[in-house]
Amino acid sequence: MRQAQKAATRQRVLDAARNLFETLGYEETTVRAIAREAGVAVGSVFTTFASKSEILSQVMADRLDDLYAELDRVVPCLRGSTADRLRSIFAIHFNFETRRTRLFLAHIAAAYDWTRSPAAMPYGRNPRLKQIIFDCLAEGAARGDVDLGVDLQEAVDLLMAAYAWTYRLAAWEGADANAMSAVMDRQIGLISDGLRPRGAASPLI
Repeated sequence: MRQAQKAATRQRVLDAARNLFETLGYEETTVRAIAREAGVAVGSVFTTFASKSEILSQVMADRLDDLYAELDRVVPCLRGSTADRLRSIFAIHFNFETRRTRLFLAHIAAAYDWTRSPAAMPYGRNPRLKQIIFDCLAEGAARGDVDLGVDLQEAVDLLMAAYAWTYRLAAWEGADANAMSAVMDRQIGLISDGLRPRGAASPLI
């Protein structure tokens, strides 16, 4: 009975937090506001979560199961160059995250919260997304369309930075998934081709 009550309280906290992060943003949402919205005491929130950043991390983790189930199904079927496969992977992410764009913007914002607890998993610390991109690049290297001299982890970081920065278009202009995917497609092309003049050495990716 006690465990069921704790589980119910935890779920109320997560539901309330998800709504507040999406409507108010990361900075404006407080643990006190989450407790009030959930109808529980502030102490009950801290019984389960050490910090606001941990609450957001769990909110995002709970909803990402559906995304990664889709990626597990689609990624093995992707064809074309490494750049084309990366475009498809990020298009899937845009289509998923724009279902709750403001929530994802809060997730990105939390990455720059230097007071967050070590257990929090903001954008950029998600090992699943990084591994998917890394594996795509590694497969490209094995197939010969990614330069073997490229530091794949640096390429992952660059692509993830471009992906997060593209969400400025949603925050500033209300851009949808298609508009942001089009921008990301061009950025992937630029990263793939590099800045060297045409006719120089082959692209990095």
